[in-house]
Amino acid sequence: MGYQILGKRGISQLMEVLCTVFQIFGVILIITLPWTLNYYLLLKNTTVEPRIYNSMIVLLVISGVCAFTILMQAKKVLHNINSKSPFTFDTANRIKYISYLCLPIAFAYIIGIFFIPSVFVVLVGLTFLFLAACIFIIAELFYQAVNYKQENDLTI
Repeated sequence: MGYQILGKRGISQLMEVLCTVFQIFGVILIITLPWTLNYYLLLKNTTVEPRIYNSMIVLLVISGVCAFTILMQAKKVLHNINSKSPFTFDTANRIKYISYLCLPIAFAYIIGIFFIPSVFVVLVGLTFLFLAACIFIIAELFYQAVNYKQENDLTI
């Protein structure tokens, strides 16, 4: 028994639905962020000074808004894949946009090291910077695939 990866009954359809679910949870988390962060710090029995707390809120809001938009774009890319039209300029543009959306997260965390002294903050920033570059390369590959597809369509 094999699993179908692409199409209406494939894993990509499940991923499209999960994008919506994660967007809903993301909105709830962003709206309740001050209370959620306070609860988390209470559970860890940790207190932080107000400057660090405010920096954490700013970083998490920037991350949350960018992640929400990334999920929206990913959902549309998955929709294109599921509707059997993955190699279009629309898909390539959305993937490139996702790479651009990784940059604010990266820069926010890299700047955040000055406010939240943690190696984790630097690692998240560098990870998103690396991710932005990788996704940008994938977007360029999609542009080339679209061009090859158009050339192929014209020759047939």
